[in-house]
Amino acid sequence: MQEQQVLNQMVALSAKKLEMLTELKKLSEKQRKAFQDNDIAAVEPILNKKDEIISYIRKLDDAFLKASGTLKEMLRIEKLDELSKFELDGRDELKRLIADITDVVESIIKIEQDSHNNVSDMKNEISGKIKSVNAGKKAAKAYNIKPYETPSYFFDRKK
Repeated sequence: MQEQQVLNQMVALSAKKLEMLTELKKLSEKQRKAFQDNDIAAVEPILNKKDEIISYIRKLDDAFLKASGTLKEMLRIEKLDELSKFELDGRDELKRLIADITDVVESIIKIEQDSHNNVSDMKNEISGKIKSVNAGKKAAKAYNIKPYETPSYFFDRKK
């Protein structure tokens, strides 16, 4: 049965996506820890790895959307929720995987928001330090006034 093959493909794609999202969550936690420890050098490799995972997840999503479109067309349904009307093996597993994916994505969003707040705090701290240094430079220049070094060419002499 072709519908079963498409559903099995969707389950496999969802399982792989859950695996990749779990890895992404671990990387997000590492990134948050790096920001908390002010270890900026450790962030770049983490971001590069996250970019690779995200691009792979996009490919999985594209394949899933294509397969779900095919399955919807074959079964003449509008939503995947309507799969419960059909006797296909794996539909409950697909539903569970989608729920797990949603949970992991929500936790990643929370971690990323925490990281964003940490970065904002770091930015404000650094900005304050830069302003302080600039104010110190201005004060130092005010006390170290350099005289104009233009020579006088004309002298007024009374005779």
